[in-house]
Amino acid sequence: MEELLMKLAADARMQRAVAMVTLDNGLHLFAYPLEQGMLIAVGGAADTQVRADEVVGRRARDMVRYGAWLPAMFNDGSLYVLRRMVEHGDDMTVLPDEAIEAAEELLGD
Repeated sequence: MEELLMKLAADARMQRAVAMVTLDNGLHLFAYPLEQGMLIAVGGAADTQVRADEVVGRRARDMVRYGAWLPAMFNDGSLYVLRRMVEHGDDMTVLPDEAIEAAEELLGD
């Protein structure tokens, strides 16, 4: 997953646009280039079963595990959790697989 995320981030940076993939579980993973760093999001379409209040509740119950992920609902009703990856010169902080797993748990049924 780390390699996929770094490739996605590199594609987003090169294209100066959002880069997105659909994961095996149906969730979307996207990278959005910022002036400094990258915004990473995991989530799904508006027709997913999870509700925003459930995500916020899960996050509040375990801030150590989930606190870095910020819930966001887009205009179309899709629900994502967002997090920044920070750049250090030409290097970018790599989110470990556990971070993506935590995002998936937040959005789980």
